[in-house]
Amino acid sequence: MTWEQWLIFVAIWTLAGIPLGPNALNCIALSAGAGFKRSLWSIPGILLAALCHKGAVLLGASALLLANAELFHIVKLCGAGYLIWMGISLWRKGDQLPDTADVKVTSRFHIVRQAFLISMSNPKALSAYLAVFSQFLTPGEPLAGQLIILVPSALVITGTIYLAYCALGTGVGRFLGTVRRRLVFNRSIGTFYIFAGSALAASDGQPVMGQRP
Repeated sequence: MTWEQWLIFVAIWTLAGIPLGPNALNCIALSAGAGFKRSLWSIPGILLAALCHKGAVLLGASALLLANAELFHIVKLCGAGYLIWMGISLWRKGDQLPDTADVKVTSRFHIVRQAFLISMSNPKALSAYLAVFSQFLTPGEPLAGQLIILVPSALVITGTIYLAYCALGTGVGRFLGTVRRRLVFNRSIGTFYIFAGSALAASDGQPVMGQRP
C-alpha cells in the first residue's frame, strides 16, 4: 500500500465514522449520565465488535451471511429487536440519569457489553466493512502485510472518533440540569433507537455502501 492509498483510506474511514449513529449516541448518553471516565469503557466494546466484523469479512463469513437471505434476515431482526428494546428502556427511564452515587451500579463490564451488543446489532455493517476493505486490498500481495496497516489504522480512527463523542457527552451532561431537558434527552435518544431498529427490520437487507462501520 502506498502512502497516498493509506491517506485515502484514512479519509474514507474517518468520514464514514463521524456521522451520528447508535454507537455515538450511546457514548454521549453514558458520558452525560455516568461521567467521561466511565463512558470510555464503551470504546473497548465498540472496538471488539469492529474486530469481529473485520474478522468475519476477512474469513468470508460476510459473503456467506449476505448470500443466505434467511440467515441474514434472522440476524437482522435480532439486531433490530435489541435497538428497539434500548429505545423503550430510555423512554421508560423518563427524566432519570445516573448520578454520581449510581455510577458504580453501571459496571465496566456492563458498559463494554452494551457497547459491543449495540455495535453488533446491525449485520449490514458486514457489507460496509467488505465494501471499504475490498477497495484497499491488492490481489497478489501478501494479505498479512496489508492487514497490519489497515486494521490498526481503522481501530485507531474508530477509537478516536468515539473518544470525541464521549468528550462531547460531558458538555451534554452539564446541559441536562433540568427535569424537562433530561426527559427530552432520554426520549429523543430512545426515539432514535426505536426508529433505527424499525428501519433495520423493515429494510430489504441489501448491502448499503453508506452504512457506518
